[in-house]
Amino acid sequence: MDLTKKRGAIALLATGLVVASFILGGYVATGNLNPWGNRHYYQVLNANFQECYTPLGGTSQCQSTHNVIFDASAKYVEQVVEKGVGTPGCVVSSTCAFKFIAMTSNAVAPTAGMASTGGTNGACGNAGTQAGTEYTTNGFTAVAGTVTDLTGSTGATSTVVNQFTETTPAASVAQSCLVNEVAIDANRVDLAAATFTAITLQPGDTIQITWTITWNWT
Repeated sequence: MDLTKKRGAIALLATGLVVASFILGGYVATGNLNPWGNRHYYQVLNANFQECYTPLGGTSQCQSTHNVIFDASAKYVEQVVEKGVGTPGCVVSSTCAFKFIAMTSNAVAPTAGMASTGGTNGACGNAGTQAGTEYTTNGFTAVAGTVTDLTGSTGATSTVVNQFTETTPAASVAQSCLVNEVAIDANRVDLAAATFTAITLQPGDTIQITWTITWNWT
């Protein structure tokens, strides 16, 4: 009986030492005695889309719609964050970052699993089987939006905004994409896309595109 008690005491002591070591290790690493208190969840790819169309001399009409973030493009972002460079893709700089807004007339809704990188699938409206063409004329060439950095703490947002002005001839728009560069080449990555009710813009009409990215950490 005494031997059984001794074995139980030894096992209890060993368990206590393991737990103590875990807590001590967590304290050394984080400065917090609660090793579970420093778990952080980052959600940096929660993008939302809105467009506001204004006919020349008319009243602004807005649509907000759910967008798709492509799996392959999310993987590229992860590689950039953890490795400093993604594949395919360019080195992050003023000409290579997810601040460029592209447009297309293609209303075929994208899905997350579609191929979305490179000179073919990276084009707005042409991911996977979308079979569309990104605009490079009519005032809709991909362009860097105005970036508003996040402020505050958890739950903050940043935005990428641009107002396009239709030139000539009239053109239909039905989808916007958030891409990493102007050029549609091997380094192009289409991060997110959103389709909306098609609008035919006449020369002089404007459409303001707003991509809102929510950043959460706890």
